Amino acid sequence: MFPTYYSLLGKFTKTIGKAMIKRAVTCVVAALAPLIAHAGCSENLQNWFARLHPGQALDAAHAVCKVWPANNALTIGVLPLEQKSSSDGPNVVDIEVLVADTATGAIVAHRFQRSAIHYGEDHYFDGVEIDTARYQLTSTQRAFGVRLKSSGGPPADMSGIATLSLYLIDGQHLHPVLDRLIVSDWTGDRDGPCTSTSETSRTLALGPVGTQGYAVLQVAEKYVESESRLEVDTCSGHTSPAQRRNVMLDYRDGTYRIPDAMRYAD
Repeated sequence: MFPTYYSLLGKFTKTIGKAMIKRAVTCVVAALAPLIAHAGCSENLQNWFARLHPGQALDAAHAVCKVWPANNALTIGVLPLEQKSSSDGPNVVDIEVLVADTATGAIVAHRFQRSAIHYGEDHYFDGVEIDTARYQLTSTQRAFGVRLKSSGGPPADMSGIATLSLYLIDGQHLHPVLDRLIVSDWTGDRDGPCTSTSETSRTLALGPVGTQGYAVLQVAEKYVESESRLEVDTCSGHTSPAQRRNVMLDYRDGTYRIPDAMRYAD
């Protein structure tokens, strides 16, 4: 007897249902994989630090790690440690940047940077962000970024800063090809209930290939001032037109040259 229409429909529906369930499970597993890997890398933060800086104290609140989307076999970690400063000196944070094997946690390459960021007594270290945007500097070399942030100050004189560095893997070492470009620099002045601000922000994009085979870095800069004054019982704000400019950073002799006004000073 030939199968009826309804029996064929039932088999078809059951087959499709199984396929959809299988696909859904696959998608869920794929979605959870980075989270599972991230949980694993977080467990390695103290182990990495103990191996590289035995006897010292990790700033665990600001230590971060992330599986590299460009290569899931590798995990990026940044381990901050605060220097002991004198009572009248600035607070200083060193960082250890590393790349590790995602599966085993073994360190593949690393670099220690002393005095990566510093800030005044009334300011705070806001933390670290691992930037895995597509920084394809050559046809075979892809960099990753590390952003550092600090801010603070009294209401009448607030300020904050953020920097971006780019690293390439060079054997067992990490090579900083871009060293702390200032990507955000802002100030705030509170006068009573009203706050006036000014901010310079910079974004990075890849340009054409330069003379030494590395992509030119295109920096788009924007400066904005916003003034707020008390009029009657309300703060009245005025934002000036944004001032913009574009700057090209060329790669020469192992690093991208940053103009002094855009480079974080040690």
